[in-house]
Amino acid sequence: MSIAGGRASGRGSRIRDLTVPGALLAMLVGVGVCWVLAAPDGPEALAIPAAVAVGAAVLLVGLGSLPTVGLEPSARAIGGVGGAWLIAALVTAWMRTADQAGEAPTSVGVNQFADTIASGAPELIEFIVAGMIIVIAVLDLTERVDPPPAAYAILAGIGVLATSITGHPSQQAIGPVLIGAHALAAAWWCGTLAAMVLTVRGRAGWAAALPVFSARALWAVVVVAVSGVIAGLIEVGGLGEIIESGYGRILLAKLVGMGVLIGQGARHRMTWVPAVERHRGSEADSLRRAAIELLVMGVVLGLAVGLSTTAP
Repeated sequence: MSIAGGRASGRGSRIRDLTVPGALLAMLVGVGVCWVLAAPDGPEALAIPAAVAVGAAVLLVGLGSLPTVGLEPSARAIGGVGGAWLIAALVTAWMRTADQAGEAPTSVGVNQFADTIASGAPELIEFIVAGMIIVIAVLDLTERVDPPPAAYAILAGIGVLATSITGHPSQQAIGPVLIGAHALAAAWWCGTLAAMVLTVRGRAGWAAALPVFSARALWAVVVVAVSGVIAGLIEVGGLGEIIESGYGRILLAKLVGMGVLIGQGARHRMTWVPAVERHRGSEADSLRRAAIELLVMGVVLGLAVGLSTTAP
C-alpha cells in the first residue's frame, strides 16, 4: 500500500504521466551527446537499446526500494517495467551480435545470437533476472506469493552490476568494485526518485516520503561522486588524457552533469524538503521539482551508458 495524501490535480497527473518517459528521452539525448563528443570513435549503436534496458533496470531498483522511504510498489508496474527490460536487453544482445559479426542486425541468425549469449554477454544475466522479476510479479498479482519488494531491487541490482562491470573494462582490480558501487548507488538514487513520482500521492505523501529519501540520498550521492571520479581517472589514465580522447570528453561531461545534480540536490535540501515538511507547496510543485531532477539524471545516465560502450 502506498502513502496517500489525496487525489492529484490535473496538472500533477500530467507531470506524473510524462516524467518517466521524459527521463528515458533524456537518457537517449545523453547517448547522443556521447556521439558528438567522441566522434568518430563514439559509442556503439547498441548504446540506444542499452539505455532503455538500463533505464528499466534502474526504475526496478527504485520500485523495489520504495519500502526504504515508507512506500510499497505496484506489482503491476514492476511486471510491466520488467517486460520492457527483457525486450530492451534482447534488442541490445541482438545488436551486440551484429557488431561482433560485422553484419547488419537484419542479417544476424539465431545461431549467431545464441553463440553471443553463450559466450558470456552481459545480457544473459539481464534475461535471467528480468524473467524472474516478471514471473514473481505475475505470481504476486495472482496472490500466489507475497514477495518482499526488496527481492525485485536485488534482482534488478544484479542486472545493473552485470552490465556496468562488463561495460567498463579496467586494468586495476579495484576498478570493477568502484564501478559496481557507483552503478548501484546511482540506480538507488535515480530509481527511487522515479518510483516516488509514480507512487506518492498528495501533499501529505510527499511530506512523509521526501525527507526520508533526501536523508538517504545524501549517502548515495557521496558514493556516486567519489567512486565515479576515482574509477574514471583509472580508466582514462590521468587528467591529461581527459580532453584528448573521446572517452575522456564523455567522462568530463558526465562529471559536469554530476556536479549539476549535486548542486540541484543541495538546493532541494535547503528549499524543497523544508517546504514539504511544513506541508507548503502543492503536489504538482513537488512533481515538477522531481521531474526536473529526473531529466538531469536521465542525461547523466545516458552519458554513463555511452561511456560504457566507448573505448577508453
